[in-house]
Amino acid sequence: MRDANDVSVEVVGGMRRARSDMHERYRKRAGDKTRKSMQTRKRIMSVATQIMVARGNTSFQMSEVSRGCNMSKGALYYYFADKEDLIQAIFDDALDDLVVAIDKIVAESGTAKEVLMSVCSEYASRVREGSPLSLALMYELIRSHEFSDDEGVMRLQYIVGVIADLLERGKAEGSIRKEIDTDLTAIAVCGAFAFAAAGINEEGLSTGAFASQLFQIIEGGTGEPQ
Repeated sequence: MRDANDVSVEVVGGMRRARSDMHERYRKRAGDKTRKSMQTRKRIMSVATQIMVARGNTSFQMSEVSRGCNMSKGALYYYFADKEDLIQAIFDDALDDLVVAIDKIVAESGTAKEVLMSVCSEYASRVREGSPLSLALMYELIRSHEFSDDEGVMRLQYIVGVIADLLERGKAEGSIRKEIDTDLTAIAVCGAFAFAAAGINEEGLSTGAFASQLFQIIEGGTGEPQ
C-alpha cells in the first residue's frame, strides 16, 4: 500500500509543470457549445451541485438531477456522458474560479501573511455560499497519485504551488519557520481546507470565523513564535 509520503511526493513532482500549463489550458477550453446549450449545462450543474453540497458527498442519481431540472434523464446524457463527467465539470468550474480569485489576491500584493489570510477568506466565502470546493479539493487530492496528468489534478497542483510560494515568501519575511517543507505543507493546507469545511455547517460558523479558523491552522503549524 502506498503511504502518504509517496502520494505527497507525486503531487509535488507534478506541481511545477502544472503551474506553467494551467493558464494556457484555460485559454484553449472548448467553445463549440451554443449559448442555449451552455445555459442548460449550467442549470444541470447547479442542480447537481445543490444535491452534493446538501449531502456532503457525490452520492446522487442522475434521475434526481433530471427531476430537479424538469427534463428527461435521457436528455441529461446529451450534455454529459455520465455522472462522472457531470461531477468533473462541476469540480473543474469550482477550482477554475478559485484559481482566478487566488491569482487576483496574489497580484494585489501585501505580505505573505496578509495574502494567506485573504485566500482563507475567499475560500470560506465560497464554501459558505454553497460552492462544492471542499468536495472538489477532497476529490482531486484522492485522485492525485493516480491521475497526475489529469486537468482536475493539475488545477489542484497549481493551487498547491501558489500556497507553497506564499509560504516561501513568508520565510523571507520572517513569519514562517525556516525549517518548514513548503511543498508538503501546502498539500496539507489544501487537505485541511477540504476537511475543515464540514465545520462551517456542523458548528454553525460564520464565514469570518471559518476563515479565521483556517488561517489559524496554517499559522499554528508554520508560523514563527510571537
